[in-house]
Amino acid sequence: MNLLAILCSMPFLIVGKAQAAPAHNDAPVTGGNQEQGWVISGLTPGEVYDIDFSYTTPTLGDKVPYLSAAGRKATLTDGATTAMTGTLRGVHANPTGKIPVMLNNALSGVTVSDLTATKANAVTDLVMGGDLSLLTHLENNKAAFYDESGKSVDCLDFVADNGMNLARLRLYNDPGNPDYSPSKRLPAGIQSPEDILTLARRAKDKGMQILVTFYYSDYWADGAHQTKPHAWADLSYADLKKAVYDFTKDYMQKLIAQGTTPEFVSIGNEIQAGILFPDGACGNPRQMAELLNAGAKAVRELTPDARIVIHSAAGEGMAESTLKWFFGLLRDYNVDYDIIGISYYPFWSNSSASQFRAVANRLINGFDKDILIMETGYSWNATLPSGYPGQLSHNGPYAEFSKLGQRDFMLDLSNQIKQVNSGRVLGYIYWDPIFIETPGLGWVVGGQNVISNTTLFGFQGESLPVLDAYKYNN
Repeated sequence: MNLLAILCSMPFLIVGKAQAAPAHNDAPVTGGNQEQGWVISGLTPGEVYDIDFSYTTPTLGDKVPYLSAAGRKATLTDGATTAMTGTLRGVHANPTGKIPVMLNNALSGVTVSDLTATKANAVTDLVMGGDLSLLTHLENNKAAFYDESGKSVDCLDFVADNGMNLARLRLYNDPGNPDYSPSKRLPAGIQSPEDILTLARRAKDKGMQILVTFYYSDYWADGAHQTKPHAWADLSYADLKKAVYDFTKDYMQKLIAQGTTPEFVSIGNEIQAGILFPDGACGNPRQMAELLNAGAKAVRELTPDARIVIHSAAGEGMAESTLKWFFGLLRDYNVDYDIIGISYYPFWSNSSASQFRAVANRLINGFDKDILIMETGYSWNATLPSGYPGQLSHNGPYAEFSKLGQRDFMLDLSNQIKQVNSGRVLGYIYWDPIFIETPGLGWVVGGQNVISNTTLFGFQGESLPVLDAYKYNN
């Protein structure tokens, strides 16, 4: 980027200042007086601003305080005894050049001060998604979900009504085929092309965005496992590239035809070691790049507005050097994509949301790409009902196993990513948020559910406080 482009892209700093209603400038809000607020004045009517602020909070308990302005919302992080900063993103100034700001769900001991407005590029909702790929499987097995009052609810209706605005859907080629391994380890018909089309229609009907992940496998794929679909197992490399292109194009056509064009498409899942082993392993970067570009080409031809994600896991300490190496490899071999996707868990990375924020800023500076947290999760109970600790046996620097601890982590994560430079972390997708404890269901056929202590619902299907992080942010 040249100097002129850099200067033109810099934000226009504070215009106007916060006036506490009714009389004083920059006065903090204390206590639970929800009638008290601010007016930021001297702005350009109709322009969009990000509003930064400082705050402190006590231990929150059941209520989540949040700031709101012109329909935008930002939660406060729990237990901030020393001043923290927060951001309301994408707020329109009204026709008189003012932005009224309110504190909601205020608690004794909350203080808010130093509100400042910075001109922003656009109003962009924070992606607050969840992987809903197992919904059909749960419903087929009579899984039951309940709201906070114990009333039975439709799962998809409930999460959408509480702020979840994106459904991640993972697509396998031929899962559950009893004649092939490892395909037969998955339930037949679940996460299949037909099932994902159905879920995409249902999610789109709820007003949700869609992210489809092409696994290019009949089975789970990650850094250690990238097993080709059985139908592609004996293809030559040239035919494998054609298969990736044809499969992607055909499925995108089906999504478009039913009115569920995805906003995001992920080419592979956690492919930091490559894709479609052995042909597309990182050890052969040119072939890996060509396979990825075969999928990207199909997406671009049919849905030029869909944003392509390349997804890597993040290991201990966020493994920044590994992330830079992998995405540097994609840059060097001209892989076509738009968004850096990262799996960020406090457990796997042993890092906090503020540490993620710092790494994200450096990756954005280095690669000029937006970032999306493709997976995250937190254990609200130390064990599964069986007594086994489950997939996430601790929460890294967030020591607490509790339902409020899960909520507070998601509040912190939302707060931190909103403050990334230029708003270029788009948001997060919670991992298997609805895969609740259900008799007979496990992560593979015959296995146990290893994440029922990390979901957004409890062991009895009851909604958990973590949903407030969705409800009071955007």
